[in-house]
Amino acid sequence: MQRTLNGLMSLPRQYRDFARLITDGARELDVSLDQPAVAKIVRHMELLVEWNDRVNLTALRNLREIAVYHFLDSLTVFKVIRRNAGLRVLDIGSGAGFPGAVLAAVDDSLRMTFLDRDPKKIVFLKILIRALNTRAASFINESIDSFISRSLKKPFDLLVSRAFSSDPGMIDAFHPLVESGGLLVYMGGPSVLAQELSLHHFEARTSWEGILPFSDRFRKVILYSRRAQPLLQKT
Repeated sequence: MQRTLNGLMSLPRQYRDFARLITDGARELDVSLDQPAVAKIVRHMELLVEWNDRVNLTALRNLREIAVYHFLDSLTVFKVIRRNAGLRVLDIGSGAGFPGAVLAAVDDSLRMTFLDRDPKKIVFLKILIRALNTRAASFINESIDSFISRSLKKPFDLLVSRAFSSDPGMIDAFHPLVESGGLLVYMGGPSVLAQELSLHHFEARTSWEGILPFSDRFRKVILYSRRAQPLLQKT
């Protein structure tokens, strides 16, 4: 994709406004975005709007709400992980590419795997990633339970799960997908304000919490690492 931020000026006003909103919101989050990243995010939005009626990628229709509640929300992952680490990332329940495709647009060192059980969403993700010229990506059309049950020769470095589940037991069940020390990012709402989720196989390392820019939506992002030894189960 050759479009630059300057090239966005030729787009309809709604997409120019969207680009400005993303740029200003990222600045408020203290997440730096270069011109190619903003251009990729705008292209993501264009394709989302184009495909949404056919695939039902999001219930939101207002571009401002999509910008805040999907794109800026996805950028909060960078509050707890460092960039340019070349991580092998599994995006669980990728849907319309949140947060995985947004992360890849900003950090092209990431080696992304998108997992979703809906074949139509996998088709969309393949077209999206091709349009964004993402360097390394693969796609798995399968349920997470089925995927976990298979033996993995090369576990991932980082798992991300946005709005997939708030059940600690289900989240903890992701542990076979990472080796000891491997990372998991959980994105929660007000229910996790007081404390982190207590997970058997993971321990909390750091977190960020705040209000998404241009909204009243609270978000808490927690980075976990897999324990060398799981906690003893209470009897």
